Amino acid sequence: MAAAGGNEATVQSPTTWTAASPLTVLPGVGPVVARRLAAAGLRTLRDLLQFFPRRYRPLRELIAPVADAVGTLVRLQGTVRSVRSAWLPGRRSMVTFEFASADGTPFHAAFFNQPWLRKNWPPGTERGLEGQLERDGRRSYCGKRALPLPMAPDRAPCSCVIPRSRAWGRRAWWSGSAPCWRRSIGRRCRCRRCRPDSTSCTLPPRELFLAMHRPTDVATHERARLHFAVREAVALFAAVEQARRARTARQGWSFATDAPLAERIRARLPFALTADQDLALAALFGRLRGPAAMGALLQGDVGTGKTAVAVAVALAVLARGGQVAFLAPTEILAAQQAAAVAAWLGGSNVEVILLTAALTRAERQAIGERLRTGGRHLVFGTHALLSASVAFACLALVVIDEQHRFGVDQRMALVQKGKDPHVLVMTATPIPRTLALTMFGDLDVVTLRSRPPGRRPVPARFLATDRWPRVLRSIARAIRRGGRVFVVCPAVGEDGEKGGVVRMQQVLATRFKTALVHGRLPLAERQAAIAAFARGDTDVLIGTTVLEVGIDVPAATLMVVAAAERFGIGQLHQLRGRVGRGRRRGLCILCGVDGERVRAVSRTHDGFELAEADLALRGSGELLGTAQSGFAELRALDPVDDLGLLLRVRAAVRDR
Repeated sequence: MAAAGGNEATVQSPTTWTAASPLTVLPGVGPVVARRLAAAGLRTLRDLLQFFPRRYRPLRELIAPVADAVGTLVRLQGTVRSVRSAWLPGRRSMVTFEFASADGTPFHAAFFNQPWLRKNWPPGTERGLEGQLERDGRRSYCGKRALPLPMAPDRAPCSCVIPRSRAWGRRAWWSGSAPCWRRSIGRRCRCRRCRPDSTSCTLPPRELFLAMHRPTDVATHERARLHFAVREAVALFAAVEQARRARTARQGWSFATDAPLAERIRARLPFALTADQDLALAALFGRLRGPAAMGALLQGDVGTGKTAVAVAVALAVLARGGQVAFLAPTEILAAQQAAAVAAWLGGSNVEVILLTAALTRAERQAIGERLRTGGRHLVFGTHALLSASVAFACLALVVIDEQHRFGVDQRMALVQKGKDPHVLVMTATPIPRTLALTMFGDLDVVTLRSRPPGRRPVPARFLATDRWPRVLRSIARAIRRGGRVFVVCPAVGEDGEKGGVVRMQQVLATRFKTALVHGRLPLAERQAAIAAFARGDTDVLIGTTVLEVGIDVPAATLMVVAAAERFGIGQLHQLRGRVGRGRRRGLCILCGVDGERVRAVSRTHDGFELAEADLALRGSGELLGTAQSGFAELRALDPVDDLGLLLRVRAAVRDR
């Protein structure tokens, strides 16, 4: 049989399939398609059986379109009356069919980039379609915003539900020949002559798989989904609990913080702590006493003062002779943190060190020698801290800022430079409760919610791209009032890239005093541009997402994000946190194309609420791995809706 992609595939009889059979046994799955599936983690029939549609929605079988079904999923049968096609820019096409239903009522269906359908479905052809019923003027459409799914000519309706699309790679789960694969799954689930193997005995009953892939109704699917969700939750929390017990079994350094030391630490900070910060500090001081190594997550919204808490914890360790490594995601952030903390600790016996790749080799070697000989060292650095040439005499605390910017392997590379050091990870992107239970279930979670006095929330407003002249007027008004302006773009804009800061500066420099910052510039140039902006030598700082964290300019009152739809919710929330840090109120303008993420950030300034919205839109990621998006590990468990289930399973696993 000819396989997809023009390759030949040897198709085995279904009676010889096992759970370990490669996907190439399926009709239409040749080497090309198999490679694409393997990139999504699908290699065997077991993988495919466990690759469940995200959810099912009720589907109505109709004789003809009716008004009360508009907006619902329907199945319609019709005869092609006419067909017309149109070519769009970029060699794209749209083929639109008019069908006549059984009672003669017309309805339409449009297919994007499938020009061959005009030849395959001539007038008089009978076809069945599944999709959302929509109205456009007087016309009824079976699928328009989301393309309809044709039923195979020989396929009888099998259920009254339809799967919600599940994405893998750049294509939807039901795109291409996926309907064929779903029918193959159904055959596999029903086949009672399949040869058993050493792995298939661990599979749940085939009826549960059939209910997941081809349920007869939503209730049947939900019962099967809960079965698989519980299995996933048990496996997930078993791994989390194993990690937690392994950490608590390690003997950690003991750093007792008495009242006089705590007062001296607070006196070193240039501002009074909020009640939240005091509570967080007391909790973390308690963890430093041991006996186990501390593992804590310090989370808080933008501007809640996480860095001050982390520095106070570091001072408690430094006071007892330990060394502290502070890992930051960017050189700009590391440099600013090192400069600020060095000013706080002026006249103390703590040596504040900055270690980044921008230093010369001789400078890095000299720093490495000081760290190996010991002393009260507080080292701020980027990935340069992870180098094998960097060693510590007594690394007792590791602080990781913006932990989501680093992979698991990178975080562990720094931790392993000490002997069971205490670990504090921080994030200004609040973690949804479900992810805190899973991804950070082995850590003690400490949360900051209140902002220091005078720090007010920054509203975000959306303006479509065609309203750019209004954005320019807002920039001019902010500058006239004595403020400064950030403008952030999603790309550098060199070598023909669209949406870049290079082109943006060329446009804005004709009207304002501007400076440019992006990751391809040398660190010295970036720091000089930021310093000029902070002094007021320039009014507008144009940059990429290097401006997302660590830039503290109290005079900045306006943040403009161009092509905002290309940024994530967390990025947009972080960017707006760069303004309104002084006496004047801040404003963030999101310019571009409207969408769910832009609307979410415009609707609320609560980072915890935004984190939940981001989880629902983007996925939970490989919770125990290194990926940051997608539901790769969770096939049936929904981390948003199944919170109650997660709590019950976690309690049961901990009690075992």
